[in-house]
Amino acid sequence: MASLAGACSDDLPEVLDDGGSSSGTTDGTTTTSTNTTPGTATDSGTTSGSEGTTVSVDEGSSSGGGTTTGDDSTSSGGETTDEGSSSSSGTTAGVDDDSIYEIQDGTIPGGANVDVRGVVVTGVANNAIFVQEPAGGQYSGVYVYLNAVPAVAVGDEVDILGTAAEFNELTEIDASAGVVTPTGVTGIVVMPEVVMQADLAPMLAEPWEGVLVRIEGMPLTVSALPGFSEFDVNGGGAEDTRIDNFLYSVLDRLGTYPDFGVGASFTAIQGPLNFNFGEFKIAPRSAADLEGYMGGPPIPGEPIDNLVPGDLVVTEVMFDPTCAGDECEWIEVYNASGIDVNLFGLRIQDSALSVMNQGQVAENVLVPAGAVVVLAHGDAASWPYAVPPAAYYGGAPGLNNGAGGDLVAILNATEVLDQTATYPVFGVSDDGISWKLDPTMADAVANDDPLNWCFSTVVFDSPAAIDEYGSPAAVNEAACAML
Repeated sequence: MASLAGACSDDLPEVLDDGGSSSGTTDGTTTTSTNTTPGTATDSGTTSGSEGTTVSVDEGSSSGGGTTTGDDSTSSGGETTDEGSSSSSGTTAGVDDDSIYEIQDGTIPGGANVDVRGVVVTGVANNAIFVQEPAGGQYSGVYVYLNAVPAVAVGDEVDILGTAAEFNELTEIDASAGVVTPTGVTGIVVMPEVVMQADLAPMLAEPWEGVLVRIEGMPLTVSALPGFSEFDVNGGGAEDTRIDNFLYSVLDRLGTYPDFGVGASFTAIQGPLNFNFGEFKIAPRSAADLEGYMGGPPIPGEPIDNLVPGDLVVTEVMFDPTCAGDECEWIEVYNASGIDVNLFGLRIQDSALSVMNQGQVAENVLVPAGAVVVLAHGDAASWPYAVPPAAYYGGAPGLNNGAGGDLVAILNATEVLDQTATYPVFGVSDDGISWKLDPTMADAVANDDPLNWCFSTVVFDSPAAIDEYGSPAAVNEAACAML
């Protein structure tokens, strides 16, 4: 088998059946969201990786490891008969049988072709799976990159042909041009390894990478909301543990977790241990992996999930700022609901309307009735202006500055609350000039009409001695710039 390019697990919210993929460009640079085609990944949502490959899923049967399945059957292995069924006890292990232990501990080097048999699926993403040796323990789990929608489920036994790879410090099997073969044994229950939070500290967690792990606490309290739909928990010790959104996102289901935020808690959390962006993270697979939820202090303001379309209105968009890489894009949001609103959990998308390429507000942002706030792309490190935004929404989406323009949509957990008209682009002529809504037309119907928008005329800041035009967090001027 030819050597394959590796790809890592990605980090924006998991697919919620929108079926979409998204890309936005900034001055011609393509931005593809995470959790699609993994590759060179950044929290700004830029990824690259294998393209055009398809995983082959072979339905032939093979061995198991004597593990009890959900239907009380026992897997078996050994010789394969002419009919394709397997017999005798044990697995399909043979001279070509490699183990996950050998891949994870470095016995099998990166770039080597591998034949791994009789392992169990412990997690399923949109283009990858986690698998584990039935015996468990340290070095027993690994991430498997497919570049295709998996045709297996948690608890399935599989054989894998692929290439061992190390990508962005994540050990994996690249099976994008290989074969994942279900053996026919299903319903296998892999028990998580109960570990201490200290075991998952950066210098100690490597043996648990890819393994189904569980942490327990009385309670595990949410200690921070770092953004990108992730959160940290602490059970009273020195170490926080990052909880990933790769397979399941709490912040996309705030109706299930009322009053979620700093101070909320769980009694136990489990999932495969993922690694990306320099962090080990437990990746829950469903609500069942997050036990004993208790809401935190009541969040002030009306939750966004109680709002209806038109309660919030996008009134200004800085889609082409002068900062490097356009990392300081921002939008302005007006509260038209008549009541105080908390923007925690608000999602920001572009014209693709895809969860694969969205930002999210991961902190409490109280907006009084009739007020406007600025929400910014990126984080504080990329913000060049004197006045900070009300919140950052992360590295996606990247708004398109190329031909055809783009739009901004804002959503709660279930529906679009508002989306703008599609803005026009004028090349370098619109650099550092926001596109704003007529101040007499601040409603969610009027902002659908591009004739109610125009470019700003007022200088609001001059980062790097370059004037930028707009009225962030202030009433838009009526005058329009002619570009």
